[in-house]
Amino acid sequence: MNKRYPNGALNLIVKTWDKDTNGLFDYSSKQTINSKETIENSATIIRKDNFIKASNDEPKKEALFNVSKNGANKYLIENKIEINMEANVENIAKINNKFWYVVNDNQSLEDNNKIKNRNKNYYLVKNDIIKLGRLKFVLTEDSFSSGDTKFELSVPNKDSTININNSKTESVFNLVREVQCLDENNQEEKILCRICYLDEVDKENDPMVHLCNCKGGINYAHFNCIKHWMKTKLIIIGNMRKSVRTYYIPRFNCEICKAPYPFKFKLSGKEDKIYELIDIVRPSNNYIILESLDQIKENNNNKYIHVIEITNENDITIGRGIEADVKINDISVSRLHSKLNFNFNTKSLLIRDLKSKFGTLVLIKNSFELKEKESLIVQHGRSLINLKVFKGDKKKKIFDFKKIYEKKEKKEINENKINEEKLKNKEITYRRNFFRIEDGIILKTYNNEEFKSIDDVENRIDENESFNNSFVMNIEQ
Repeated sequence: MNKRYPNGALNLIVKTWDKDTNGLFDYSSKQTINSKETIENSATIIRKDNFIKASNDEPKKEALFNVSKNGANKYLIENKIEINMEANVENIAKINNKFWYVVNDNQSLEDNNKIKNRNKNYYLVKNDIIKLGRLKFVLTEDSFSSGDTKFELSVPNKDSTININNSKTESVFNLVREVQCLDENNQEEKILCRICYLDEVDKENDPMVHLCNCKGGINYAHFNCIKHWMKTKLIIIGNMRKSVRTYYIPRFNCEICKAPYPFKFKLSGKEDKIYELIDIVRPSNNYIILESLDQIKENNNNKYIHVIEITNENDITIGRGIEADVKINDISVSRLHSKLNFNFNTKSLLIRDLKSKFGTLVLIKNSFELKEKESLIVQHGRSLINLKVFKGDKKKKIFDFKKIYEKKEKKEINENKINEEKLKNKEITYRRNFFRIEDGIILKTYNNEEFKSIDDVENRIDENESFNNSFVMNIEQ
């Protein structure tokens, strides 16, 4: 007999893609490794080879996350993630192995319990991180107004199934880098700009800054020199409706040390002014900006900045195809990957997935709690995890088999399906029998025959076969 959980438990139904690439999970692939874990109290979840397991004894060096029981049939899933980290390549790669909310996942997890996916579309707010394929974007700016009133994006559905929408608006990454500025008054000898070979310094409008990892006599350059250099590589792409302008710079990094350049930076010790290496044109009102996080490819960093003007006319589509409003040229992004929809009444921006190959994901920035009968599908690295809390077993109920038999036979008499003599014979045969219902277990008789419903038992009655004096019937109520 299956193990019983009188106080409830947390189910982890896991699908792991057998290819380990950039923390991706292929939603269309059948080449997955499936596993299932049941946690009654607390456990440490680890990855062992291609399987995700619950363990409290094995070394925690490969621990993915912790699960702890938090009250009566409530489970806290710990999701430790730092805030305001330096936006370097190493830190950006780390968030691949954090929890990602699966936006409107239409791919159901195949399991015997047929767990229904309760994931919904997601309401974006400032500083949310979106993952489309292997590329990650941050919603860095949002500017909206209604009449003379300005407002920011909000989440209208605060009473969602599990309240997974992030209430935190802090940025995971500090995208405004603090850099060193050359102070010519403290220099014994003149330092030349590595680009123009001049030593003039305008601290306010054209400071000489150190934006990369180069050292020695080539580490400083004028802000405007670097900006002009980036402008020569800048490609601006717009959509047909002129609601999107994409600023794309290939090799947005130092040509020598290959360190990625920041789009925005401020001078060390001076917090009042922010410098931008790319001159972008912002709409006068109602827009958002999606900035790509650094993704090194063949020692180069390709930078995308999408300025999206929001209107009530149409949804904004994102994808690799030419029909998409926001075009992202990467093979891991589907032709039509996702869609944005703004609602001026609720002041909210909804993102939907368009059945993309690698899914539309939003980084979960905080730990979250699941209660009884709540479920959520998340992605953790290359694994898709269905988390579901089921309630404890109900008390066993004893039913009089004779009453059920008599009710059935009475109905058959009324329908002239049997005669009184046959009823009398069956009453003698079965009057002392009874059965018991236990939640969640398949019915088994004394001779190990299986029944899945009361109808199956009643059909056996019709066959006029005798039973033992009693048998146990376990069905899912």
